[in-house]
Amino acid sequence: MEGARAVRPPAHVALRESTRAAHDAAEASPLMQRLLAGALDETAYRALLAAQWHLLSEWEAERSAWLAGIGVAQGWHYASRVEALARDLEDLSHPACDNTLVGARPARDIFSRKAAGPVAHGPNSCRAQGALLQGWGELYVIEGSALGGRVIVKRLRERFPALAHRFYAIGENTKAPWHRFQGLLDRMLAEPAALRSAVEGALRMFARYQQTLKDHASHV
Repeated sequence: MEGARAVRPPAHVALRESTRAAHDAAEASPLMQRLLAGALDETAYRALLAAQWHLLSEWEAERSAWLAGIGVAQGWHYASRVEALARDLEDLSHPACDNTLVGARPARDIFSRKAAGPVAHGPNSCRAQGALLQGWGELYVIEGSALGGRVIVKRLRERFPALAHRFYAIGENTKAPWHRFQGLLDRMLAEPAALRSAVEGALRMFARYQQTLKDHASHV
């Protein structure tokens, strides 16, 4: 209809469309391609898990107070990837596990409000708010990866039947279905400025993910 206002797509749709190329680039990394093809040996599987542990342990520490807060305020629970990855690496008897991974920072410490510190107020509060909005984009990338994990874990169980594959099974066991998370994104990112910040965060997370996989592939 002429003169009718354009209807903006829901935030979760806008995020998907705005980050499609970045998603495809991360998925095209050699380690991920070998995983999707069912061609990983145990050494490469360890490397893939370790790469994601390093990335996500950093991210969960950065976002600890915020992740705890959205669980209380929004009735939505984030399942720690760090704990699942650490346990998977223990199962594989990863050489670095005792000294570098599992012992570095337990998941219960990462989500300690006391350790994380207070939320910023005052002159820097607008900047802090923008960073939190970017966090929704980062979380979109992480939660979205659990969908692909449902397919990946089936292949991993066939290839390594003795292992639990907790990390890739998170999508099967989540208490908050993907459609519920999409609704949460739509509510929190209803304003165009908020959505733009979230897209920035998602693109940055995809770039971090891609670089982490590239760096750790050299150790395989």
